[in-house]
Amino acid sequence: MTGRNQILSALEAALACGDTSVIVRSAGAIAEVHDLLTLRQGAEWVTLGEEGGTHVHLKIQEGCRLRYTQPDEGNAALELLGPDGDVLCRVSFRGTNQARAENYNPERAAKVRERFGCLAECAGR
Repeated sequence: MTGRNQILSALEAALACGDTSVIVRSAGAIAEVHDLLTLRQGAEWVTLGEEGGTHVHLKIQEGCRLRYTQPDEGNAALELLGPDGDVLCRVSFRGTNQARAENYNPERAAKVRERFGCLAECAGR
């Protein structure tokens, strides 16, 4: 999935699932923001969350794509990959980590996988 509108639609759907964390990493920092629900498209940047409140700005460039992951010991996530394949941000679906039985929600995990699982193979594209 490489089209900007498709990426925006999938990110918006991911945020609408609720109980999410948006994770942004750099070489020296990791930011994790919980329960952002809105997406607003600007001329150059996309805003996840509300301006004036907690939010994340993303720059979706030509060549960006999405990838769905479900690690053995982690929550399912929808990742925005940059043109070079680096992860720009991750929307993590809390409650989908099977290794944490006390928090695991199999129905939620199945719904997330059904909605985004088709993006699992895009990493090599």
